[in-house]
Amino acid sequence: HEGLVQYGCAGADRAWKFSKRIPLANLPGSAHEAFVSIPASEVDKYLMFVLHEGAVNRWIKDGNNDFCLELPRHEEWDRVQREAEARKKAEAEKALEGRGPFLSKRKEREAKAAVSWSVFDLEGDCGDVDVACYSEGAKLKVELRAWLHPRLGKCTLHFGALQGSRSGDWKPPLEQKGVEWPAGVQAVDAKACQVQLQDMGGHVQGLDIAMTATTKKSDNGSDPVIEPAIAGISFVMKDETGNEWFKPRSGGNANARFSSIGRWKGEWAHVADKIVEQEVTWEQMSLKRRYENCLDFVDSWEKESEGMAMRKMRSWNTLMHVDNREAVWSRMPSMPLFEVPEEEDIKASKEGFWSWIFVWQRFSFQRLLTWERNTCTQPRMLAGTTNQITSRMAELWKAHLRCRMWIRWTLATMGRGGNAGQQIRDEILVIMHAHDIKEIHGTYYEQWHQKLHNNTTPEDIGICRAIIKYLQTDGNMSEYWKVLGDHGIDKERLASYSRPITTEPNLPNTDRNRLIKDFERYLGILRSVHDALDLQLAVDHAKWALPGDLQGKLQAICDMNGTKFSSLDEGHGKFMKIHEARQQILSILNSREVQPNQIKELLIIDYSCETQQSVLIQGMGAEARLVQLGDQLSCLLTSLVGHLPTEDELQAILADWNTLGGAAAQQKWNGPTESALLLKAMADRTSRVVGELCDKCQQLMGPKAAFLGEQIEAPKRNIDVFVDEVLRGTSLIAVSLVLQRLEPVLREIAHLPPWQMISPVDKPVQGEFQLIDKMMHIQDKVFETPTVLLSGAVSGEEEVPDGVVGVLVRSAKEAPDILSHCAVRARNFGVLLATCFDPKISEQLEHDFKGKWVEVRCKPNGTLEIEAKPRPTGDAAKATNVAEDQARADNTKVKMNLSDPLGCSWCIRPDQMDKVQVGSKSLNLALLQPKLPKDILTPQAVALPYGCMQKALIDATNKDSVLKELEKVLSKLQPKTSNEEAQFVFEQAQLLIQSMKMPESLKTDMLAAMVKVGAEQGEERLKELFVPRDAWDAIKGVWSSLFAIRPWVSLAKAGRSFHDLNMAVLVQELVEAKYAFVLHTVNPFTHDKDELYGEVVAGRGETLVGNFPGRALSFSVKRGGEPKVISFPSKSVALHTQHCLIFRSDSNGEDLEGFAGAGLFESVCAEEDKPGIQRIHRMPLVTDHAYRAKLLKRIAETGWAVEKAFDGMPQDIEGCVDVRERVFVVQSRPQV
Repeated sequence: HEGLVQYGCAGADRAWKFSKRIPLANLPGSAHEAFVSIPASEVDKYLMFVLHEGAVNRWIKDGNNDFCLELPRHEEWDRVQREAEARKKAEAEKALEGRGPFLSKRKEREAKAAVSWSVFDLEGDCGDVDVACYSEGAKLKVELRAWLHPRLGKCTLHFGALQGSRSGDWKPPLEQKGVEWPAGVQAVDAKACQVQLQDMGGHVQGLDIAMTATTKKSDNGSDPVIEPAIAGISFVMKDETGNEWFKPRSGGNANARFSSIGRWKGEWAHVADKIVEQEVTWEQMSLKRRYENCLDFVDSWEKESEGMAMRKMRSWNTLMHVDNREAVWSRMPSMPLFEVPEEEDIKASKEGFWSWIFVWQRFSFQRLLTWERNTCTQPRMLAGTTNQITSRMAELWKAHLRCRMWIRWTLATMGRGGNAGQQIRDEILVIMHAHDIKEIHGTYYEQWHQKLHNNTTPEDIGICRAIIKYLQTDGNMSEYWKVLGDHGIDKERLASYSRPITTEPNLPNTDRNRLIKDFERYLGILRSVHDALDLQLAVDHAKWALPGDLQGKLQAICDMNGTKFSSLDEGHGKFMKIHEARQQILSILNSREVQPNQIKELLIIDYSCETQQSVLIQGMGAEARLVQLGDQLSCLLTSLVGHLPTEDELQAILADWNTLGGAAAQQKWNGPTESALLLKAMADRTSRVVGELCDKCQQLMGPKAAFLGEQIEAPKRNIDVFVDEVLRGTSLIAVSLVLQRLEPVLREIAHLPPWQMISPVDKPVQGEFQLIDKMMHIQDKVFETPTVLLSGAVSGEEEVPDGVVGVLVRSAKEAPDILSHCAVRARNFGVLLATCFDPKISEQLEHDFKGKWVEVRCKPNGTLEIEAKPRPTGDAAKATNVAEDQARADNTKVKMNLSDPLGCSWCIRPDQMDKVQVGSKSLNLALLQPKLPKDILTPQAVALPYGCMQKALIDATNKDSVLKELEKVLSKLQPKTSNEEAQFVFEQAQLLIQSMKMPESLKTDMLAAMVKVGAEQGEERLKELFVPRDAWDAIKGVWSSLFAIRPWVSLAKAGRSFHDLNMAVLVQELVEAKYAFVLHTVNPFTHDKDELYGEVVAGRGETLVGNFPGRALSFSVKRGGEPKVISFPSKSVALHTQHCLIFRSDSNGEDLEGFAGAGLFESVCAEEDKPGIQRIHRMPLVTDHAYRAKLLKRIAETGWAVEKAFDGMPQDIEGCVDVRERVFVVQSRPQV
């Protein structure tokens, strides 16, 4: 046999770009030579080569590495290379002119595809194909649209019909019933047809198919699904000449399925379809093939995501920057909630795709998907593909900031790659020959050699370790099987390989110690390809990418004897040592100069470090020292921010912790109590944001894992714990554990309420109060009656049993953390989950309520209120429903007043207001204004009185176009109209209200009233803010809220008629609110008439009264006393007001007996507020103790002044402090 040279060019990473072979020519003596010719356009940094000696079938290398020759550079080569690249680029750009518009319209085509949607990225430069299926009358229509490279000409579709949801067998299309094929379809063999694609214009070719369909119930009983006459089509294409055939880049036929039964529903369904098809129906599959398919997916995704607004990459210094300047109010927040207007939609789409890729690759990592099926993969080829995909992941990680978490997690499921792949095949033979181990068929070492030769997988690491242990223990088979078992390998698994291992090892007749050393060296080769997460290995691989001081830090971590510790101080010291290294790694990763090959190495190292930190945190369960817990939390948040640079609120939270956390943890921030309260607020916000991240991960991964698991028939246990296992390997779980340890310490210092809400609920829950020992003991139980459980241990792994509406955990020592499976499920299903920190309360609850029917309420101050209630009976519930139905049936006044303006003016001033014309909101302010001290202001205001809407409807501008149609729509609203029917009516009515035009006389009268109010008060603020177009849109928004399901249901329950309802609109200047407050002049928790309770937020008060998560700064103050802070703010968002008017709904609902109308209708700003992320370290209300005390006292005095103005009647008051520190009252009503 003659010798060979195998060669190829490589870049700086020494990864082969191509591989060619040429024979070695024999020269006189024992010399050989070969001549290699490389086109100038393909010359790279290195020439890589290995030699093969045919006579003994031996590969010759430079030690353990390929031979590597640095190629010289030549100006002429560089010129030729540049010209070739420029020529290729110009040709590609010209050819691709029509492709951009085709891809840009893909979302539009997808939106139309209500039944199914498939996309295909064709091999080479051939093009892209979309197949949309949607209903058209009683039939289904299929539209195939393709952008195909102009060089291909008019192309032909070669296709067969599919039957069955997963079958890939072709059926003859023309024999299928109920299908209308396009003209020109011809059978070419027993199963296939061909048809020429039609020119659709704009460089697009395509065809249309129509077919009959039937509607069926889905397997899970959800919405009905449409079942078409055929399940789909499977196709390839050929060019105009017929000489070039082409198919999808992923290989195999393009299978476009039309049936939605058993398919993923939602965005990226075409990705899910392809994953399932490849994993379930393809006869051949391997790890290498899976990685190649994954590369195709991400390449197609990147093309599809072109044009989406990009997020600016911030430097590490910017991410970590703490701005200690006092915040200056502005209409535009310095840290807006959304940097890009469409941020939420873009992020949701990208995360939807990447969560699919991660779930798929995680299944592979866990061996839920096969690593080899009917195929052979040379180790060198697997290593090359692994190197390719991990490098690609690093490129994508840098380019796509919104997806970094998912890409990093995906990378962690993959091997290292590198250039050691060929060594796996070569070195096992070297070992066998060196120790005279014969290559005899059926023997153990030869069976393993054949497996390694054909399909090396990460399991070979476990096999090699088992062999080493076997040799070290003089052939102890129990030790061999134990090591295999530790790696999840048993006899069945060994026998299942395409090259099975069916025998056990023997002790070769050789130098045992030398053989062990050789296998240990071989283990290093296996790990260098497969084991990406071993820290020492990762550091050794990445030395070229690491600054010297970072190398030292990482080596110190490798040398610190793992994550074991004998004291909390030692454990904390190890944690902080890892943090120092991670901080430097994250700084490099977030620099603009970092290169993809460096990113890959650093991400692998960082992932290993993160795992060690999580293990350390899990082991430090006894830590209760504030300073150490605060340090740990700050470090963990730093790593989260480093990997989630678009999660802006995390940056704000980190800045708060870094600025305020240190002094507060030392209890030096205004004393122990306020220190603990501040830490509690920051911890609550951190808990909420991390919990939301966790919930999002659950929503993104859980359904996908369940769907994919069902398709591949994975064990249910693996699917049930899938998300938990992922999250518990990340910093999220470590943050959760530190927060859990902080909670009892802070509660004790600050004397906080005894309950922690893990899953709070907005509404009271009612059920039978039952006692259980452990949640784990009742996992299979179904509670027929709504039940509130007082439980012992809740580990967090349990499901909340069916029928349970609330779980109260007796002791914090046995409670779940916020990221536990149980907590996530509770939040998803709206089940109350709370932990008690006072054993006496748990004992009292058991004594008072065991077996009774109770109602549990979450109070605004963080406490739980539990009281016994009459047990509802079936008859009582039925009687209530009958009474409601009767009330609605007896009520004949359902015709809305749409044409009687009640003799109203268009617009009235405060001095003209009375209870006949406006509601209590407008009237109270009009009565209040003259009675207040001069330093307490009210916004300038006018009102559109009752009847104004009707007056606008009968105006000539709306009478014919809107009024008649509105009367017709609302006539459908009868006493027995169901809520579902009423909802549809109201939606139509709202559209009609929005179509109204503004009467000119309304505009004129509004302006005149505003001018007169300004003249009376010496400042024309209302007139300056009046923009008729914006004002009209806001007025219609308030009127539209009259036609809504909420007041309809509330009126019915109260036995009142819709006719009773009237709507005025209070038009006020929108005060430039620096802070907003709500006051209760009698403390609602203590009912102390001499103590006022208040809450304050930054910005406009909608974050106080609306559905905005987090707590306000709350305080109480007794008459003549000093304010006492009860909680510091933990809100996420502050609303920055714009220079405009606000239009407040002012219905008579609050004045109707038996009807609570507050909060049912909309108030609309002429311009939307700008939401900004709250940073409390810049808020004087928090950081300046003297300023806070003075301001809260002024606000409290405002409350008492309002109460006095209403003759001492307790009041609920809404107000604000403007940018000039003036106090405004914007609303007051009698306290409930």
